[in-house]
Amino acid sequence: MTDQNEYLKDPRLIETHYGEEYEHYYNAIVPPVFLNSLNVFPTIDDYYDSDKTDRNVYCYGRVQNPTVRILEDKIAALEHGEKAFVFSSGMAAATTAVMAVCRTGSHIVCVRNVYGPLKTFLTQYCTEHFQMQVTFVKGDRLEEFEEAITDDTDLVVLESPSSIMMTLQDIQGVAAIAGAHRARIYIDNTYCTPIFQNPLDLGADMVMHTLSKYIGGHSDIIGGVLVAKDKVLLEKLSLMRELYGGILGPMEAWLGIRGIRTLEVRLRQHEKTALAVAAYLEKQPRVKKVHYPGLPSFQQYELMQKQQQGNCGLMSFELDGSVEQTKTFCQALRIFKIGVSWGGFESLVTMPFARASEEETVWLGGAQNLIRIHCGLEGEENLIADLEQAFAAL
Repeated sequence: MTDQNEYLKDPRLIETHYGEEYEHYYNAIVPPVFLNSLNVFPTIDDYYDSDKTDRNVYCYGRVQNPTVRILEDKIAALEHGEKAFVFSSGMAAATTAVMAVCRTGSHIVCVRNVYGPLKTFLTQYCTEHFQMQVTFVKGDRLEEFEEAITDDTDLVVLESPSSIMMTLQDIQGVAAIAGAHRARIYIDNTYCTPIFQNPLDLGADMVMHTLSKYIGGHSDIIGGVLVAKDKVLLEKLSLMRELYGGILGPMEAWLGIRGIRTLEVRLRQHEKTALAVAAYLEKQPRVKKVHYPGLPSFQQYELMQKQQQGNCGLMSFELDGSVEQTKTFCQALRIFKIGVSWGGFESLVTMPFARASEEETVWLGGAQNLIRIHCGLEGEENLIADLEQAFAAL
């Protein structure tokens, strides 16, 4: 039996071997998919004591599953957390985090560019049913957080970098402000993954990832995960996932394990490709501005260097042209397919603000003709050639 702690020394060993206790699975190098909904026990007392015994004792699939546990162990180790809980979607993870920390009348400070459906959950469901109050901040200045936070603030919601405008927040600085008011910090770390950023080390309380992005990596699963260190918070998250019933299925967990094995290799290739594409776009006369944290010209480049170890394949840019011209450009692309999401093997393009009001786009810091692209694994020379022919179509 290999000492699992030996694998914690290097993220690549976590990705490939950590959490996989081969002796429990006939020494198979790839763990099986446990599709069972329940486990049986030799005695009544063993059943009642199952939650107090060895971690390899399982009871019911809504609570825990061996395949799911391997995925959770890997992500928790990569994020330097005590424990991780995987969910059936990123939204299931995000909403559970909010409900675990907040109560009726809670005040929440949230960055403007947070994931749209989470913003809707906060501003519609939480305000209507629980009379919560939400204060939005742009998030690029610590003074904004100091002005927005109060002693009634229970939660600060971050997304750094954000997935449309790529804006960053000073995680360590915000954590100091939130800590002074006993507010918890939730952060969406999907963009960076645990390979390029570890928010728990910077003072965050809960880290969320959407598994459909880089952790899955193949555009074939929907899932989410929450990672934390605090024991009391972890107990709340565990109970609420059990009560809400949003656990990830074992087949999806197995696909997540498969994705994690190549996470760092894929992410570094995405970054290399994206940096080349961003540099190409920055030189184009029809491009007004490129939003990519890896560019030295990025307005928060110094903060990026301080708290990140790299960047992924996602970026946005603004064309010097009308919305209709921007649509023409996007529709002329051949390798970049029009579609939502990102983080898979494929390159994607979308116009996230094409039908937003001018007032909303200004509030979010963007424009109706903003283009977001994800640089996949098709090769930087092929993606640049695709962009080149789309510019020619203009």
